[in-house]
Amino acid sequence: MTGFQRYRSAALALVLAVAAVGTAVADEKTSKNCARAFDACLKECDAKFGVDTAKRAACVPGCSAKYAACDAGVAYEEVKPWLEEQLEKSKKIIDDFMKDLKKDKPEPPAPTTQSIKTSY
Repeated sequence: MTGFQRYRSAALALVLAVAAVGTAVADEKTSKNCARAFDACLKECDAKFGVDTAKRAACVPGCSAKYAACDAGVAYEEVKPWLEEQLEKSKKIIDDFMKDLKKDKPEPPAPTTQSIKTSY
């Protein structure tokens, strides 16, 4: 496998991974829904832990992480068509480049003069 084939495989794997993560976290389709879920999570932290700030402090980052994942999923869904278009363009460029590399290269021209005499 050449370097370009490895690069292409890695790039495709990365795009597919981003697509899988984005789709998984985009259950809620809008940023407003993500914000509502975040507020509900914070209220749940308040209800569970009340004035115990140490335990509440452990709960809040989980809410923030869920919000970030949700919002990233929403953003991904918005740019997904553009990403797919760019992926197709990249694949075509790489495929064309690989075809050019596989073409038979012409033999280098034979030297027309000798720099060292072979007969005396």
